[in-house]
Amino acid sequence: MLPVSYAVDGEKSSPRFASAFAAGCGGLATMEDTLLPGPVALFGSPARVPLLKTAIAQGRDWYFGDHGYFGRFKYYRVTKNAYQHDGSGHFSPERFKALRLNVAPTWNKSGSAVVICPNSPGYMATFGIDAKQWVIDIVTAVSRVSDRPIVVRWKAQAQARPIYMDLHDAWMTVVFSSASALDSLIAGVPVCTLASWAASYRMGITDISQVETPYYPEDREQFLFNLANQQWTLDEIRAGLAWKALRGQP
Repeated sequence: MLPVSYAVDGEKSSPRFASAFAAGCGGLATMEDTLLPGPVALFGSPARVPLLKTAIAQGRDWYFGDHGYFGRFKYYRVTKNAYQHDGSGHFSPERFKALRLNVAPTWNKSGSAVVICPNSPGYMATFGIDAKQWVIDIVTAVSRVSDRPIVVRWKAQAQARPIYMDLHDAWMTVVFSSASALDSLIAGVPVCTLASWAASYRMGITDISQVETPYYPEDREQFLFNLANQQWTLDEIRAGLAWKALRGQP
């Protein structure tokens, strides 16, 4: 069966994504908040997470969409039966290079601060996590093993303070699953990722007690190339390119 794409009435991104994905796979787009037969496709809207969890519990295939790993609002990522792609594979660099991002040629091993980047409170709540308490717990854990200065970056600060301002003197970036980890890797700053399903999980440490022993993966650039090939514009999704890729078709 073809996927049913679920959107939330009144939102900006989820209806656009649902319409494009449905057109690209030949399925149905709906604003319904009850499950219809078949696989589930949806944008990562907190309002639809209960529906998604029900579908997963029932053993259905599910397609998860969200803003792109890079080029937010222009690109959208889609994964099958996963919240994020793990960055594996050996994809060509063209799509990443077209983004014109400035990738640090070497790792920054002289930074001083530990930068903590929680996801938005609403997003973390969908995983049963209180964002403020999570930050308190991480700050406490870092302080037990390190005397480095700590910077906390909330998602709401992004427009007023670009992340590169905090990465300039960063020793490590700590996230639950935030794309800030990808910004960090581009800047050559090591990461600690705590959500096992997050794209950056295998690219850094996963135990906050190891904050003084960063991991510097050798395949950093290839990882970035791979993720850039797992995101598409809405027009590309509408044309079926994402659907073909998710089905393993060239």
